[in-house]
Amino acid sequence: MADDAGSGSQPPAFQQPVVVTEGDDPQDWGWLPRRTSTFTRVLIILASLGVVLLIASLWLKSWIDDRLDPPGDEGAELVVNIPQGASTNDIARILQDEGVVANSTVFRYYLRYKDSGEFQAGNYVLNENMSVWRAKDVLLAGPAPGPALDAIRVVLPEGLTLVQIRAQLLEQLPTFNDDDLARALAFPPLRSDFQPANSTLEGMLFPDTYLLDSATAEDEAALVIRLINQFDAVASDVGLETAPDTVGVTPYEAVIVASLIEKEALIAEDRAKIARVIYNRLGNGWPLQIDAAVRYAVSKPTEPLTLADLAVDNPYNVYNRTGLPPGPIAAPGRESLVAALNPADGFWMFYARTDDPVTGAHTFSNTGEEHEAAVAICRERNLGC
Repeated sequence: MADDAGSGSQPPAFQQPVVVTEGDDPQDWGWLPRRTSTFTRVLIILASLGVVLLIASLWLKSWIDDRLDPPGDEGAELVVNIPQGASTNDIARILQDEGVVANSTVFRYYLRYKDSGEFQAGNYVLNENMSVWRAKDVLLAGPAPGPALDAIRVVLPEGLTLVQIRAQLLEQLPTFNDDDLARALAFPPLRSDFQPANSTLEGMLFPDTYLLDSATAEDEAALVIRLINQFDAVASDVGLETAPDTVGVTPYEAVIVASLIEKEALIAEDRAKIARVIYNRLGNGWPLQIDAAVRYAVSKPTEPLTLADLAVDNPYNVYNRTGLPPGPIAAPGRESLVAALNPADGFWMFYARTDDPVTGAHTFSNTGEEHEAAVAICRERNLGC
């Protein structure tokens, strides 16, 4: 066949003759662009689709996040009536119409995801522009007894110790008896689901705004029960029982971590980072060296700590011992509980307040040298280091 191919016979159809005109250099043909292979075209199409899907998913996540927790502060307080027999769909629509939640569908699916069940009919004091979990917490707490505007309002901010909560309740509820309240706090008729034996209610009373009728305003034990139930509801909602799997500590230890975060973080963005520093130090066997725990040990909420304070022999002094303190040092709010269960990714071992980039911000460091530089800024700006 080689002889036949070399004769003047017609080449097979699949062979294309190369015609070289005068002046053409055959070597130039090597520079002609090659046809893109099918495999390459498929890869380009898939990559393009991947980029489109990534952009779409990021946009969708941002959209959902804004409906779950709208940007900006909560707005004006308002009274919302949930009628008898209202379904979850009805409640979601009512809250959207009143401007409490951003989107009724997102709120409805959030309630279904959290398996929240049914809410009681009645009047609720809510705020415009609330996050779905804040609105859910208020609904879980039950309606304001009687006319909501006439209800007695008790406000317990985040970060209070048990002693401070007792003082706040006595100040806001003059009908309470000091001895009866002390007894209800020391020997509660109910224990939290997350409270181990031989522990106090420190950290187990949820900080929130509570609306009381005249009967509850005279029943110390009933209010303590309500505070415990609200803590359990929020703790279950954020998944506190998953702490052993997610962060390697018991649920009660996660509450301890959350209480440390509550007292240390000054801005929301630092909570998860402080959680990471705590877990990094625990994992490396380092003392936590958290001032807030020492303040709790020596009963100095605001006064400067001395060298004697840092050397005190107390299980809450995490300067001269490793591990967590034996119990919470304050009442953590929802955000600190969430941070304790969802620490940020990082290798930080230190933090110091520098007010950079915003007031209250901490600088997080991996090494002692970096930390010393941050501490120098803290001292220069007189921020408490």
